[in-house]
Amino acid sequence: QFALVGGGVLIVVLIFYFALVRRENRPMTLLAASGVYGILCIANYDVKWSWCGETSIIQRATSTISALGHTISKFYVILNRYSVLSMSFGTDNWTTRTIVILLIAQFLIPVIVASPLVFARPTGVGFAYGPGFLINIVQVVSAVVYGTYVITGLVLSILSMRKLRALLNNASERRKNSVIRQEVMITAYSTCLFFAHSLKCFQQIAFAAFQNNPTIYEINMILYPYFNDFAVFSSPVLILIISKKLRMMLLSFFRPTFKHTATVAPFS
Repeated sequence: QFALVGGGVLIVVLIFYFALVRRENRPMTLLAASGVYGILCIANYDVKWSWCGETSIIQRATSTISALGHTISKFYVILNRYSVLSMSFGTDNWTTRTIVILLIAQFLIPVIVASPLVFARPTGVGFAYGPGFLINIVQVVSAVVYGTYVITGLVLSILSMRKLRALLNNASERRKNSVIRQEVMITAYSTCLFFAHSLKCFQQIAFAAFQNNPTIYEINMILYPYFNDFAVFSSPVLILIISKKLRMMLLSFFRPTFKHTATVAPFS
């Protein structure tokens, strides 16, 4: 329990640092927070930890919190796109108060969902813990959150594309070249991100729906790291694809290395 509280405080500190200090109050703040949750998602499954019966409960709680927090951050991206397009390219710079409320909700909702695990105890058989109804509660409520993300995200994505289409038809040629091109790319990023993360959501829903089917459960467990990594890494990869500024920044970072290599004789 102490580890859960300490880990939660650390997450909050990191999120608010990236949010309010590094990124001020822009929606990119929420992407920074998403990165924190994404790192925790990867660390839980891609890093080999030595778990025991007691610590496996902590692993399950941090996994639930990080996965749900990461999902909520992806919803914020879709919500931001819809709000911008609804205002006909109004500012995407939400107020500090709005950002703080969203960040608090992003943390508290997963914590509330995972809270039944505080009462779980090791069963003495391997890494198992129980009682089982607590695990079922966490799985079912998590599935509801994932299902809500898929449904609302799909609705907002469709509405955003319709708004964008209407604005494309009404905008002048000059405005299309300067503003709408960027909005098209960002909306495409938001939509692709939604579909990429929806795959993980469907798998999480399958965990709850087929928890009494050992075969499907085992298949889900085997495939989970791949869906997890795809959901986490889709965001930075898509940003790298659509952002010329970021690509140039990375090239400028590695350019001194390339120049140094070019000055060395090939057979020296």
